[in-house]
Amino acid sequence: MTAKVAIVGAGHTGRALGLALARAGWRIGAVCNRTMERARESAAFIGAGEPCDDPARAAGDAELVLVTVPDGAIAEVAERLRPAAGAAAAHACGALPAEALAAVRRHGAHAGAIHPLRSFADPRLAADRFAGTFCAVDGDEAAVERLESMVRAIGGRPARLDGGRKALYHAGAVFASNYVVAVLEAALRLFDAAGVPRGDALAPLLALAGGTLENVRAVGIPAALTGPVERGDADTVRAHAWALREGAPGLAEAYAALARLACEVALAKGTIDAAAAGRINTEIAGGMTGIRLP
Repeated sequence: MTAKVAIVGAGHTGRALGLALARAGWRIGAVCNRTMERARESAAFIGAGEPCDDPARAAGDAELVLVTVPDGAIAEVAERLRPAAGAAAAHACGALPAEALAAVRRHGAHAGAIHPLRSFADPRLAADRFAGTFCAVDGDEAAVERLESMVRAIGGRPARLDGGRKALYHAGAVFASNYVVAVLEAALRLFDAAGVPRGDALAPLLALAGGTLENVRAVGIPAALTGPVERGDADTVRAHAWALREGAPGLAEAYAALARLACEVALAKGTIDAAAAGRINTEIAGGMTGIRLP
């Protein structure tokens, strides 16, 4: 018999996990949102579960309670939960350890945390593509074991993580997901400043970024790095730094930080030496300070 799961805060993440679990044959108990209207919508999306608007009642007889509320609401919800003794409750925040749910231990329950390394912007698509998803888990041993079983049941790959280092892990995830969007926005702004409208620029930039990701998949890092820094082309970096200073100053600092990191990657790849890296960093500093260097 599969475990019974309650979902508290069935937004994008809760809906995706609920749908994946329902498809895997797990029993869905309470589907809890702030309003009954939203709870009914979420239960209808999942295709299972009893709509509920009270976290205090939501846990019921569930063996696993998934707390997929916004990060700032986790502590409040933890205080309101009344899980059964022996049950496990787990939040889905990538930056907080399982201790954020420590309050459930007063009821004899186990505290855990799970963070699937996947975007949930489209819950149905996330559920459809969940197979192979890396899922960081931490917390009490009983909670972790239950979460590992859940992850495997829906095709994911569980990985135990030190809860005290989750903020570093989550910052890495932000770089790989959210900041990819931010970097593409920077590219769109620069193309627009150069005379290529955003509507015309997005498709070729996506093709470029997609090709880069395919290279990373094929040959890894540092081998996939290309471009002026990788070639040791300090003159081009100088042109970029000064063009940004004069035409897009709001992006100059981001460019400089990434160029310095690219220098470290190029050094690891072996395509530049320390002297070339020094020249590039000098040009970056010149663009940032406004001092033209020889």
